[in-house]
Amino acid sequence: MQSKDGVGDKAEALYIEPDLSLDSPRPFPVAIRAAAVVLSWLVPGAGHLVLGKYRRAVLFLTLIGGSFVFGLILNGRLFWPVVAEPDSKLHFDLLSLLWFFAQIGSGLCYLVSYALGIGTTPHPEAATYDYGNTFTFLAGLLNYLVIHDAFDIGAGRKR
Repeated sequence: MQSKDGVGDKAEALYIEPDLSLDSPRPFPVAIRAAAVVLSWLVPGAGHLVLGKYRRAVLFLTLIGGSFVFGLILNGRLFWPVVAEPDSKLHFDLLSLLWFFAQIGSGLCYLVSYALGIGTTPHPEAATYDYGNTFTFLAGLLNYLVIHDAFDIGAGRKR
């Protein structure tokens, strides 16, 4: 029969932790990080493409771009900040500013659609109007999370 100390010595030798320093994520150069963040805003998933995360890039482009297009198909409206009443302390209507902020997060999806006039005419009489707006808001807000994810990967905080 082995002593308690003998078993502990053998078990300790079997369970030596590997050196994870070679396997840990490393930060990218600042220029690549900055490019990843800007490209993530412009085209959902493009920042992950720059960082070599190809599956994530395709997933984010499909999910966010698809949500935005689906929202426009459902008669969603693109919002732009509206000037508030003259006696207001804020220069813009706060609700339209928040909706704009949510949608502009999808980057070129919003900018190209707005430039082409797609979604600029509201159709509140359509049964799917609110659903369309929700999908476009969702696309922009999700892209803000994707931008943050690209930044974290570029900074070496995650894989």
